Amino acid sequence: MIDKYVVSGINEIWYHLRKYKDRTDEWRADFYDNDQQFLCSFEGDEETMERLKTDEETYALVTEMMDVAIMMGVDFVL
Repeated sequence: MIDKYVVSGINEIWYHLRKYKDRTDEWRADFYDNDQQFLCSFEGDEETMERLKTDEETYALVTEMMDVAIMMGVDFVL
């Protein structure tokens, strides 16, 4: 199952990812900006699920992913 979200800030990505912290089924969440530009994707792998356990780790995960996306040329303002 792939969930798609349109977000306008990094806090929205964090907010949506927190919904997945207790899921045990397979999942993937794709994030897009208001112009429908793909920003990043997360899925329920072991490392991601471990990092979703705390708010601090979830936020760190999101900021790390967005740093990579920006370095790869995604035009998104944090």
